[in-house]
Amino acid sequence: MTAWITKASTPFLVAAALFLAGTLCAYLAVSKVAGMIGEAARTATESRDAHWTAEIEKANAFAAKKQTDQALHALRIETEANERVRALEAKNAELEKQNAALPGADIGGLDRDRVRLLAR
Repeated sequence: MTAWITKASTPFLVAAALFLAGTLCAYLAVSKVAGMIGEAARTATESRDAHWTAEIEKANAFAAKKQTDQALHALRIETEANERVRALEAKNAELEKQNAALPGADIGGLDRDRVRLLAR
């Protein structure tokens, strides 16, 4: 009787062993694919981060250049304005000297020579 049970159960034992081996192979394959997917996702994330880091650095460099250009432009404008102010102050000082040199400064009125100074 044991021989008959052993003969009858052998195909089931072989099938169970093959099923377990197939399940183990499937588990290992799924595990390997999951690892490959994780590595691909990590690589894609690193690549995306590197791209956007480069874009941000490029934008920051562009903004810094614009700020420098604006500062230089403002400095040029300020220099020109200061030169104009100095020229006008010098002209004003010259007119004041000419006005003081005219006779009758204590009278306080406008005579012909003082009006000519104003027209300049």
